[in-house]
Amino acid sequence: MDKYLEEVEKKAAILIDALPYIRDFSQKIIVIEYGCSEWLSGMEEQQLMKDIVLLKSVGMYPVVVHDTRMGMDKFRENKRIAKLLELCGVKAIGVCGIDVQTLHMILDNDYIPVIVPNDIDNESEYIDPKETALEIAVRLGADKLIYLSKYPGIYIDESHKEVYPRLTVPAVRSLEKERNFPEGLRKILDFALLATEQGVNRVHMLDGRIRHVLLLEFFSVAGAGTIIIKDENKLYDHELKNKNIIEYKEKE
Repeated sequence: MDKYLEEVEKKAAILIDALPYIRDFSQKIIVIEYGCSEWLSGMEEQQLMKDIVLLKSVGMYPVVVHDTRMGMDKFRENKRIAKLLELCGVKAIGVCGIDVQTLHMILDNDYIPVIVPNDIDNESEYIDPKETALEIAVRLGADKLIYLSKYPGIYIDESHKEVYPRLTVPAVRSLEKERNFPEGLRKILDFALLATEQGVNRVHMLDGRIRHVLLLEFFSVAGAGTIIIKDENKLYDHELKNKNIIEYKEKE
């Protein structure tokens, strides 16, 4: 078999492996907190937008909540990110603040909402987009809340070679007592725990600087970050069949 056919077979295998995930995620709302923009080049950012559009193309309903780069106008940045998505062949629209009725209308009309936490009444205030993403995920009944940051997840040990693929809420609370997490990571964990306790099926912690990190996390067995779920009852069908992952074990 020549190299071309070998490559075709590899790509076909990837698509086949992705099928159960696509079935599980179809018609689900996913809220993506885009908090890694300051670490991405223009080309890397555009690639991330393409990946978000791909998620929509296979049946998901992405909602993007973003931070604002230092020195940038919040509302201009909102329009810019919506435009980047539209350049990938979808409809996107900027939204200021949280208006659930408007968001449902936007999703129903096949647009991707791009949300800046501020509106005209609180333009000068700092509103944490991570908290805004949490509130939107809860109020929309999202299946997933994704935090894209510089943190790849929760490391298994001090070697920082691997992260836990999946953790339950009790396991995260135990780890918080055992370790001194950086402030930024601890804040994400706090929001993740609140989200799962308020009905969001799962929270994904991902390093947004990794190329195709969303696709690796959603459509591969190994994943690319740490998933936080309330308990094992929140597993998808395909995960129940494949539980050979590293689990957290509480210290005795």
